Amino acid sequence: MPSETGAGPTAHSEAEQALDALAVQFIAARTVIDKSGTPMMRRLIDLLLFEIAVALADPEEDPARALDPVV
Repeated sequence: MPSETGAGPTAHSEAEQALDALAVQFIAARTVIDKSGTPMMRRLIDLLLFEIAVALADPEEDPARALDPVV
């Protein structure tokens, strides 16, 4: 049950749903890029898909932080 601050299972589910929606869009873009894109476009979309998968694989982490580059 969500707390008064809005944090909790519902807030977490919304973040995962947003990442799922991004994944669906990027997978569709990858299909188009496969047909008419450049090798660099394919590498970039694959990197985006990888970062989304990383964020979804560790639901305890903040999804926004998972998308930041590692330093």
